[in-house]
Amino acid sequence: MKNKFNISKLLEDSKSSIYSWATNDLTCLLAMEVMSIGYTKMKLFYDDLGEDPEDLIVIFGPDGSTTRNKTRFDEGVGYGCVIATKKYIFPSLLHPNACGFGLYRIDELPNRESLIKKLNHMKMHGVPIGDKRGKWDVWKSNHFIDLLQLDHLYYDTYQKILLPGKYVLIHSSQQTEKNKLSYWEPNDFITIETPLGKAAGLEGKSVSEYLEYFKSVEQYSKAKRTSIANELFGEENVYCVSNPTHQGYFVEGEYYVMRLGLYNTQSKSGSSNLSLFPLGFNGYSSIYLYEGLENIKDQFWNQKEIDKAKELNHLNFIRRANIMPHGGGYKLFYPHKKVRSVYYENQIFFELFDSDVQSKLLIQDIEALEYGYRVPEDIIPLVDKYELGRQIATFSPEYVIKF
Repeated sequence: MKNKFNISKLLEDSKSSIYSWATNDLTCLLAMEVMSIGYTKMKLFYDDLGEDPEDLIVIFGPDGSTTRNKTRFDEGVGYGCVIATKKYIFPSLLHPNACGFGLYRIDELPNRESLIKKLNHMKMHGVPIGDKRGKWDVWKSNHFIDLLQLDHLYYDTYQKILLPGKYVLIHSSQQTEKNKLSYWEPNDFITIETPLGKAAGLEGKSVSEYLEYFKSVEQYSKAKRTSIANELFGEENVYCVSNPTHQGYFVEGEYYVMRLGLYNTQSKSGSSNLSLFPLGFNGYSSIYLYEGLENIKDQFWNQKEIDKAKELNHLNFIRRANIMPHGGGYKLFYPHKKVRSVYYENQIFFELFDSDVQSKLLIQDIEALEYGYRVPEDIIPLVDKYELGRQIATFSPEYVIKF
């Protein structure tokens, strides 16, 4: 390191530099504390190489949350956010995996026994994708297959695509390329040591090669979701309404953008190549389908964010950042209202405090926390308030499969 820093102050400075249009509940407050660690490591990386740390932008969307992914949490990275950088990318810090939602209209619904037979076959033999077999992951974390009924269509312009009847939402990622997506070619990384752990980035030709590779893995991940639908319901009975990615690396203008749970609402997917985005919450809440709008508009900024963005030259990027969430994210069920970082002997601890009960909570490991899921009432009002999209339809879950 070229310079010595007051780490506690640098963490606080990083946190104050984060833009947020999130719920500001306990989970989001913890996510901001966690993200200040990863943000600081990237800043120290830039500083060590003589580059401008103002080329880093972190924005939390409505579902700003911590992740249950221990690796990402330990690196100091939140979820429900956009991380934009210039010149360098940080896959070994941010861990992209090309995860997404696939929403499909299905003409016929097989009986339960037939579904189990087909599910078992894919679980044992993998998902056929061309001449490859994708790894089965619908049991994993918050992945699922959700059989749906179209409840309400709000705009007649979509009635040819969103016919009355049954639909399926598939939450899945590629799973087979996870190690290379995170760690690429180890010798290509520039690595520096920081008091918060290693910070490693790619630059130049390695960035171009990595992003091209990610694009191919993203297409593979999308094809996997479609293949699952085809295998379960018959290709002739399946119509892809939407199949967007909500987790991965993209080039957006002059920035390299890592999306952790947030859609780019200007992208298109599905059989009709429209900007349609599913939002899911849990196994008993409605699924919402939105048409994407460019966001986030100036009228939804407070003066502090405007002043900060002007000072750091971030205005143009944030005006078209597009922070539509893919769902609600996790929710902590604790009575505490505040969170603070505690830096001690090169380690970070998190203290949850300020509640109607006397006790505080000091944690370091994400696995020590009790989690549930946010509900639509936590997130949908913010999506509508900030005009992130236009609600097109709602679906009710009839059968949720975790297999």
